[in-house]
Amino acid sequence: EDFKLYLIGRGLAPTTIHKRLQVVRQFFKDAVRRKLITANPFAEVTAKAVVQQERFHMITPEEIERVLEHCDPTWKVIVALGRYGGLRCPSEVLSLRWEGIDWQNDRIVVESPKTAHHPGRDRRVIPLFPELRPILEEAYELASVGAVYVVEGGYRDAALSQDGWKNCNLRTQFQRILKRAGVPSWPKPFQNLRASRETEL
Repeated sequence: EDFKLYLIGRGLAPTTIHKRLQVVRQFFKDAVRRKLITANPFAEVTAKAVVQQERFHMITPEEIERVLEHCDPTWKVIVALGRYGGLRCPSEVLSLRWEGIDWQNDRIVVESPKTAHHPGRDRRVIPLFPELRPILEEAYELASVGAVYVVEGGYRDAALSQDGWKNCNLRTQFQRILKRAGVPSWPKPFQNLRASRETEL
């Protein structure tokens, strides 16, 4: 509880406090499992994660269509997978494989690196939404022979480091596209693409 109060005293956001307490609980839970300690001192210490509504921005279909008009084929896929597929960017978008797209049954198998450490949550299946199909079909026609991943162009190599996924400058390029499209930028650009789809569904 003292550590929780320390985090609150530092003025950290509720979501950050929730996440840090979650990590510490996991750490000590493992210590109990390894019989290094007898009890987890953080077992009952919790803090609610608070969704900051002021940072949520609903991206309308009209807005996203304007954005897509100013994207090259690669960026069309990145934006569409986030907005229409609800994929996390960069991890899930750049991990999507062509073999994961079931054209006949209108399904996509999405690999989920961020949740892969949870049993049974290394992947999920989503619909091949009607808004996504033509964009993915176009990308498939343009893909190089033997391409494994849906998004090519070196983004995956740039984004995947030894410490996990990083931004790889996607945000900067996305802001340029928004500017060209005349669409005002919004906070947390990729998270809000995904959240907008979630809200619709």
